[in-house]
Amino acid sequence: MSMHHGAFCVFCDNPRTIHADKRQWLIHLAGHREKIIAHIVDNYEKCPLGAYPRLIPSKTEYAGHLKWSHTKKELFLWAYQNLIEGQISVLP
Repeated sequence: MSMHHGAFCVFCDNPRTIHADKRQWLIHLAGHREKIIAHIVDNYEKCPLGAYPRLIPSKTEYAGHLKWSHTKKELFLWAYQNLIEGQISVLP
């Protein structure tokens, strides 16, 4: 039996509760790559995806770093674990 996770997507223009399992959430988040990058650049002083967070003072360089130094999977997993997972209510 698949577990569906109900949570709001913080990147959707009209946020509503989405009921999906983790794989479906990752597919959904793939459509918001640029918004995830913008969220990180606007809210984190240092890159939260790396083992050694690095300060990048230029927002343009920071966005480029996120886009090219980390895989899409790393980016989507980070968004799921840090922005979605905490608000999940599990439904059978």
